[in-house]
Amino acid sequence: MSFPVCRALSGAALVALLPVLVPSTARAQGAPQRPHVSVMLSDAVDTRTASHNETIDGAFRTLAVQVSRPLFSVGGMHVAWLGEIMPVMLVTAGAPPNRIPTPITNPTEANDPRRLARYAVRDAYGVGFAPLGAEAAYSLGAKTHFLFNVTSGVAWFSRVVPYGKATQANFTVAPGLFLERRIGSRQALALGYQLHHLSNASMGGANPGMNSHIFSVRVSKLR
Repeated sequence: MSFPVCRALSGAALVALLPVLVPSTARAQGAPQRPHVSVMLSDAVDTRTASHNETIDGAFRTLAVQVSRPLFSVGGMHVAWLGEIMPVMLVTAGAPPNRIPTPITNPTEANDPRRLARYAVRDAYGVGFAPLGAEAAYSLGAKTHFLFNVTSGVAWFSRVVPYGKATQANFTVAPGLFLERRIGSRQALALGYQLHHLSNASMGGANPGMNSHIFSVRVSKLR
């Protein structure tokens, strides 16, 4: 992510935090969460292998559509089901230098151009579906909420992700922390962080996996 984008996200986060940082005479209200449909844009600031936490010289960007439905409330916490469809997933990934086969370490892979190409840094396009998810909301004010959510599902890419003997099909899990600010009576804006984990669950020849540290912006339409 470029520095201008980082500065823009930082500024937006500061605006969202103002209701929390600036004292207010209004009493925090624990109103239940409402069903919503959201559009979320995400961009990774760091990508690593899940197996050995090695840096991947890559990128991970997604466009997601989320749907939620309230389930129950416990005290000041409101829990909702959260489902997600990712029609656009853009990934750049390749093997860390120490994982690239050589004629000495792995002559079979190194001497086969087709296999060796799977270790090079390259772009992949994918789609994802995460129907297993939940979101817990805590009221920090009349219009401000702290959110903890997690989604889980599957994704398919046009190339092997992240590299080598991994697979095109993967499972995904993405826990996240967000600060949400209501805008009027029908909209909300949330900014937050997600740890997006991608793995083939050892169903391929290898399972290096991919962990992406992501910042996300979510715009919601409340129902």
